[in-house]
Amino acid sequence: MIRFEEHHQEIREMISDFSDEKIAPGAEHLDETQGLPKESIGEIAELEMLGLTIPEEHGGAGLDLLSACLVVEEISRNCGSTGAILATHLFEGTAAILRLADEAGRERWLPDMASGKTLATFALAEREAESDASAIDASAGAEGDGFVIHGRKTWIMGGMMAGLTTVIARRGEDNLEDLGAFVIDPGVDGCEREPMEDLLGLRGAGFCNMNLNGVMMSADQHLKGSSAGWSAITKVIDTARLGAAAVSLGVARGAIAHALEYSSQRKAFGRSIDRFGAIRAMHAEAATAVEGARLLLWRAAGLIDAGKSAGREVSMANLAAKQASYKATRDAVQILGGNGYSREYPVERAYRDVQALVPFGGGEDLQKILVARSMAGVRS
Repeated sequence: MIRFEEHHQEIREMISDFSDEKIAPGAEHLDETQGLPKESIGEIAELEMLGLTIPEEHGGAGLDLLSACLVVEEISRNCGSTGAILATHLFEGTAAILRLADEAGRERWLPDMASGKTLATFALAEREAESDASAIDASAGAEGDGFVIHGRKTWIMGGMMAGLTTVIARRGEDNLEDLGAFVIDPGVDGCEREPMEDLLGLRGAGFCNMNLNGVMMSADQHLKGSSAGWSAITKVIDTARLGAAAVSLGVARGAIAHALEYSSQRKAFGRSIDRFGAIRAMHAEAATAVEGARLLLWRAAGLIDAGKSAGREVSMANLAAKQASYKATRDAVQILGGNGYSREYPVERAYRDVQALVPFGGGEDLQKILVARSMAGVRS
C-alpha cells in the first residue's frame, strides 16, 4: 500500500530545507523558554502545509496522509515541539472534522484550518481516563436547541494555540457507544485553559488542561458522524497515532544525525570514535529500527488513505516508532558521553522529547495490548 511518488519527494525536500533553515535555529530557545512556536507555525501556514489533507474544495491541498507524515517528520527532526503541534492539527484536529463532520461542518471549519487562521486540536484524555475511554466523565447534555458541556480534559497537545477543539464527551448513558464529539472555540464563556508547564519534554508544544464549566453549544457543534459512538471516534484516534509515530521518527532522526556528526569529530585513543565497533553498532541499530518503523508508518497511512481498516497496522507503526526513537535517542546520549547530558547538545532535548510523546497516541504497553487483541480477534 506504499506509493511514494514524485510529489512526495518534492514536498519532502522542500520542507526539509525549510526545517533546517527556519525551525532548527529557534528550537533550543523554544525548549528553554517553554514558549509557543507561533512564528514557525505561521511560516508553515504560508507554505500551505496546514491544509495538506484538506480537500481542495475547502481550501486545502487534497493530499494524502503519507504527505502529512513526511512533513511532520522533517519538522520534528529539528524541533519535536513544533512537529507535535503540526501533527496535532493535521492528524487530530483536521481528521476529526474530515471524518466526523457533515458537509455543512466541513464548509464551516475547514477553510480557516487550511489557511492557518485556525489551528485545531482534539481533547480526549482526562485525569482518570488517559488510556481508558470508558472512564470519560465529561458530559454533554441537551439544553434547548443545543447542548451544554461540563468536564475537565487534560494533556491537550497544541491546546494553548488552538482556536478549535473537538471534545469527546458523554451524551447520556455510561457506555462507549454513547460518546460524542463536540466542536468548541476555547475562547467561549465557561471554557478555561490551564497551560501545563515544566514538563520533561516537548516543552514548547502548548500542552494544556481544559476546564469546561457549562459551555453552551448549538446543535451543529455536535459532529453527526460521532453518533456511532466509540467505533467512529476510534478512526480519528488511529489517525492521531500516525502523527505520534511521525513525530517520534523525526526526533529520532535528528538525534542520529547529531550523534553521527559528533562521533566523526570526537577523538579517543588517536582516532575518531566512529571507528570503534561499539559506536558503529549503535548507529546501525538505530538507523535500522527507524527505517523499519517508517515503512510500517507509511503502510498504515496508505491503508487509511485507501479507506481500509488499519487499527492493528497503526498500533504496530506507533509501537515500532516509539521503540526506535527511545533507542536512537538513548544511544545518541551515550555516544556523546558526558556531553550527552548537557543542554548544549540537541540529543539531550531529543531524549526528553520522545519520553513526552507517551500520552500522544498512547504508550508502548497500550499499543502492545491493541496489537495482541487484534491478533486474537478481540475487538474491544
